[in-house]
Amino acid sequence: MKRTTLTLLLLISIVLVHAQQSLGQSYKFRLYLKDKGNSEYNINEPEKFLSQKAIDRKSRQGVAIDETDLPISSDYFSLITAAGGKIVSHSKWFNTLVVQLSDSSRIDDLANLSFVESAKYIWRGEDRVKGLITRPRLHATTSIEINDIDSISINGLAESQFALHNAYNLYKAGYSGRDINIGVIDAGFTNVDVIPYFISNNIVEYKSFVPDGEVLVDSDHGTRVFSTISAVVPGQMMGSSTSANFYLLHSEDVSSEFPVEEDYWVRAVEYADSVGVDVINSSLGYSKFDDNELNYSHAELDGRTSIMTLAADMAFDKGMIIVTSAGNEGSKEWQKISVPGDATKALTVGAVNSDGTIASFSSKGYTADNRLKPDVVSVGQGTITIGQNGKIGTANGTSFSSPFMAGLVATLWSVNPEMDRSELINIIKESGDRYHNPDSVYGNGITDIDAALKRVLGTIPVLDSGYEDDLFSVNKTDDNNFEIELIDTKFNALNYIINIVDESGALISRQTASEEKTNILIGDGLRENNGSIFVVLTAPHAQKTVRFKI
Repeated sequence: MKRTTLTLLLLISIVLVHAQQSLGQSYKFRLYLKDKGNSEYNINEPEKFLSQKAIDRKSRQGVAIDETDLPISSDYFSLITAAGGKIVSHSKWFNTLVVQLSDSSRIDDLANLSFVESAKYIWRGEDRVKGLITRPRLHATTSIEINDIDSISINGLAESQFALHNAYNLYKAGYSGRDINIGVIDAGFTNVDVIPYFISNNIVEYKSFVPDGEVLVDSDHGTRVFSTISAVVPGQMMGSSTSANFYLLHSEDVSSEFPVEEDYWVRAVEYADSVGVDVINSSLGYSKFDDNELNYSHAELDGRTSIMTLAADMAFDKGMIIVTSAGNEGSKEWQKISVPGDATKALTVGAVNSDGTIASFSSKGYTADNRLKPDVVSVGQGTITIGQNGKIGTANGTSFSSPFMAGLVATLWSVNPEMDRSELINIIKESGDRYHNPDSVYGNGITDIDAALKRVLGTIPVLDSGYEDDLFSVNKTDDNNFEIELIDTKFNALNYIINIVDESGALISRQTASEEKTNILIGDGLRENNGSIFVVLTAPHAQKTVRFKI
């Protein structure tokens, strides 16, 4: 171990951001509609309301495009607005519109419209208008000292997080979440755009679903969450899925705590579905609100009450994997998980420290209908994160165990993106150290990622001799030799990495491609212990794993 000093600079530049000024009390209601109305779209032309990525993901996962995918009729928006409602959110999956009113008695006018089924009060507070302020522009941060970095491990301070899950073969084999789309739904991502450790990440989009919300200002909770998945600081800190494509989505209104935030979250999940996200991490959960009359009861943790919980299950039905934090109520009066952690199809994650001992704050199960929750646990006590000041440090909470696990899930999925999400989730649970004796504290326990990798590799079809796609071809020239030829030559051959992996997931060899053809020799020892091998080709823009009989 050694002490490393990280010296960086702090520069300030003016960035236009919004401060808020009060305009007086107002209210928000969720309107449940009887139907979608006369939609301008139809399910036979999905490209008009879904991205190609979304269409492709649904196809891979065997998900049919149906009426729930269609947007609500624009006529309904116009009629609500004409009746005096300011629409601030909506859901096409549940046919809801969220309206804001300065006079709560006006809700009766909206509820009595012919296409409205009912109305539910979900927020009250001060309406606000924005002004302009400044925020720091971080090209880096002031000098900090980081102790106990293992100079040998690329993971640095995060090494214990990977070690807890026995996650060695997965990353040595060359996997890091490439081609997987991850949506991170959170309270804000302060300074993510200016922290150097995120420069190499492929952040596709920032988007807020909170009225007047600021993705890059409102909170650094999401910054810390995002860092556990994405950070690239070799020798100091690495995230669990650094090569994924990221969508940073803002749904939490940090100024208050009301059920309307569930509506913003649902909207964010629907958006993630529409742009083709594969894995969603949500480190948000709700049980108590500023208006106590809106609080959930333990009996309502049944997987069928919260609109947020219902949306988590719907997201899975649409072809995505939802990973959510269990909550931090374990040592408080509530103790239980919070919504949407009660969702049947969500992977709910509790927190342990790096030696596998449960964190006292980690929320417990079971659900009200006696289902096992949490599903698994990961490091959430002393988790290595990066805050809004760009400093590497630690943070506590299931908010941080969840995203680290989400990154592990995404990286495993990148091994075989064609595999069914249900199968992958089952492998994650069944690879837990308590799978055969689960409980309401640890769930299925700590997932052994190397064991899970072996099973995921086993889902890849076995080929007898040859393979070819737009990226490369592989041909078995004799019993001991495979010939690999690059077909896509957009980049220098030195940018193409060829890894050979055995059936256990262990890396056998690693080499760069040659300009012409690359020959891989198979030794007798490898054949004795394996019925097949895996050729993992990593290009600057793609990755493919092919399995061959030997």
